[in-house]
Amino acid sequence: MSLNLILFYIIAFIVLYLEPISIAGMSFGVLWKIIAIPILSLPILYEAFKEKKMELFVVLYLIFAFKTLFSYTSMDYPLETITIAIKIIMFPILYLYFMKLPKETLLFLAKHYAIVIILVFVPYLFDLIEPLGEGYPLKIYGLDGEFGLVGPFLFPHSASISLAFAMIVITLLINSNNSRIANFLYLLILFLGFYELMLTYVRTGIVMYLAVLVYLFSRNLNMKKVLLIILTMSVLVGGSMYLMSTSEIAKMRFEDRNKYVKQDDIGSGRLLYWHAAVDNWLNDEDIVILIGLGFTYATEKMEKSVGLKIFAHNEFFQMLQQEGLIGFILFICSLIVLYKYMKRYKTSKYYQNSMATFIGMISMMMFQGGFYFNIIIFLAIYLALQKKEFIEGNNHKKI
Repeated sequence: MSLNLILFYIIAFIVLYLEPISIAGMSFGVLWKIIAIPILSLPILYEAFKEKKMELFVVLYLIFAFKTLFSYTSMDYPLETITIAIKIIMFPILYLYFMKLPKETLLFLAKHYAIVIILVFVPYLFDLIEPLGEGYPLKIYGLDGEFGLVGPFLFPHSASISLAFAMIVITLLINSNNSRIANFLYLLILFLGFYELMLTYVRTGIVMYLAVLVYLFSRNLNMKKVLLIILTMSVLVGGSMYLMSTSEIAKMRFEDRNKYVKQDDIGSGRLLYWHAAVDNWLNDEDIVILIGLGFTYATEKMEKSVGLKIFAHNEFFQMLQQEGLIGFILFICSLIVLYKYMKRYKTSKYYQNSMATFIGMISMMMFQGGFYFNIIIFLAIYLALQKKEFIEGNNHKKI
């Protein structure tokens, strides 16, 4: 193991551990991004505009980020508004930045950052490190003061979603070109990640990972893949059944029950949240329907509708109420153009990686929502790899 690799793991571990720390009422993870992204943006955007190397999806994401600065409550909550805009702008900026890096560096980042995300949970599994964030509360399952695994993340959904995407990347690394030892190590890391994912007690990450597995196994289906599907599903289902048979909490959680009710609403009340979000948006002033309620006002209206100060738990419905019709159209157009970008470079060997990550992101948007750094960093890497391979192929043809 090289010194550079050791340093990467140490630095990545430290950064992930420090992210939940609160500084001036804001987590370190949000603070460093608010500072770094604008500084990184200026030279990158200037060069991209100057050299006219701007993909359409990049332009649309930038316009969408600019639109989020203007909503019904943007002037009342300026820091919150700026934070949302920066979260969105991170994706196109990272893509443009990764286009400057060599393919080897991008492959190194994707592989080892995914491994770090899974391994960093190990000290928390054995209670060697006290988590700074708060995991999924298990009080309603009869365990007062106990929580699900959250690791170095601030919230349980962040932990679950990050683990799911790390597992997606590791799954993509397993292939016949590797040595048996390498594939065996990837499988061990993958199983460890799945075990950690189950212990977060958040189902979003599991849904995302299974959706990606269905996509990967459905491509060029043959008998070998059918057997692999059966083997993989047997391991996942077997592991899930074992955990639920040994943990009543896990069984109640994944059956949508708790100590107060025998059967909760489907998806922990998501259908109710989705309906309320659309109703809140439609039953407001015309200007709000166009430009949106803003994040805080949207959650306050949700509290009046469903009794909880929450977001819609679906990014599409959330964008309707938060950013209005204008923001929603920009959001949908950004995703469509991004999809077309991936299809344009379909012949790339990284197309499957980009599409798998994209499907994972859409699954997350359907059942949770939000803009997560650990999603966009992997997606931006694979999109850049797709384009780089296309450019290199054209250069070889010219020679």
